[in-house]
Amino acid sequence: MKKVTLLIVLAIFIQATGSSQGCLPNGITFSTQAEIDSFQTNYPNCTEVEGDVKISGSDISSLTGLNSITHINGYLFIQNNDILASLIGIDNLISIGGKFFIMNNPSLINLVGLETLTYLGAGLKIYYNDSLTSLDGLDNLETIFTGGLDISYNYSLATLTGLQNLTSVGGELWVKGNNSLYSLVGLESLTSIEADLDISFNDILTGLTGLDNILSIGGACSISNNDSLTILTGLNNVNSIGRYLYLSENNALISLTGIESVSYIGSDLYITSNQSLSSTTGLNNLDSIIGKLSIHYNDALTSLSGMDNIKYIGGEIWIDNNITLSSLLGLDNIDAGSIESLYIYNNSSLTVCEVQSVCDYLASPNGDISIHDNATGCNSQTEVLTACFEGTPDIHDQSGFILYPNPANKELLISSKNGMILNELIIYNQFGQKVLHYFGNTNNIDVSMLEQGMYVVELVSNESRIREKLIIK
Repeated sequence: MKKVTLLIVLAIFIQATGSSQGCLPNGITFSTQAEIDSFQTNYPNCTEVEGDVKISGSDISSLTGLNSITHINGYLFIQNNDILASLIGIDNLISIGGKFFIMNNPSLINLVGLETLTYLGAGLKIYYNDSLTSLDGLDNLETIFTGGLDISYNYSLATLTGLQNLTSVGGELWVKGNNSLYSLVGLESLTSIEADLDISFNDILTGLTGLDNILSIGGACSISNNDSLTILTGLNNVNSIGRYLYLSENNALISLTGIESVSYIGSDLYITSNQSLSSTTGLNNLDSIIGKLSIHYNDALTSLSGMDNIKYIGGEIWIDNNITLSSLLGLDNIDAGSIESLYIYNNSSLTVCEVQSVCDYLASPNGDISIHDNATGCNSQTEVLTACFEGTPDIHDQSGFILYPNPANKELLISSKNGMILNELIIYNQFGQKVLHYFGNTNNIDVSMLEQGMYVVELVSNESRIREKLIIK
């Protein structure tokens, strides 16, 4: 359907340009007001510029001399114009085949003059325009086919009003460093972003309302360094993110409410340095992360609840430097076979690490393990394994056999009660690996070859399968 729409738009574009007067295949640069004022005298009947147009000059104050141009097939640069306050003068411009740059125009206050612009072939970049307060003038722009939309570092921009008819961005959407922007209202018609979404360094942005109709993000989603952002409401309908999700240094963010519909992340999930974030509630429908899970430096984070439905991790798990996190409950249901490596360290309040996914991984690791500098109970790999084994259920009453001495050194003696007969004995090390295996009824096992540490002894009789901890000293 999208290809059909693109063909229709291109047909309209070709039909429109077919009646235009082509000129300037190598483009043109305007560096003075006089060059703009004399354009129609120097290039009579030039309505379609085939190359790039560059407007850049310290004395340029008016674009009125360019009102004959209806189409630019190349790029349009409007940049470094110190006193240009208005784009009135290019108000007959219908299409730009390449990218459109509006940058470093310190006196420009809005985009009035672009009302006839309906087609952008390769992206729109609006940045470093210090006096720009709104995007009024782009009201008829509906689609950016490639190249994306970048609205960044316009320090007076308070609203995105003017983009209310934009429905699709064929590339990235970046809204960064706009220190006066308090909301994303103006983007309500936008339904898809084919590449990355980056909302960062917007000092007074409090929410993401305005993105409510976006269903998917084809690339990465980065939301970072927004000092006033408290919730993620506005992304409620996004169900998949094609690359990574990066939530970092949003110091007022208190919850992840607003991303409940996300079920799939195509690469990594980073939750880092959000100083007010207390839980991960909001990720309740997340099922798969096709990369690593990294949660670190979130000083107020006490719980991972909300992550209970994650079943697959296609990479490493990093949980580090979360000083108030006390438990890994919430990560229970991850398939241990999907974890590549496990790093849990410098979480000074973390005492509960023996969740099922971690225990299963430690029993049969696929990669590196680093567990240290957490609270007691989760301060080392051995401590976590001990807690995991303590939680191992027995199939029958453990009183049928007695192991002694425990701790043992050279030999382990086994006695039975109630006439139980031992058929098989297996000893596992702390990694869940079999280190000894005996068949038949025996009451004396040589354990002198075992290294110091903790083991699990599994005793199998005709009535039960029993597990006991064993310490070798």
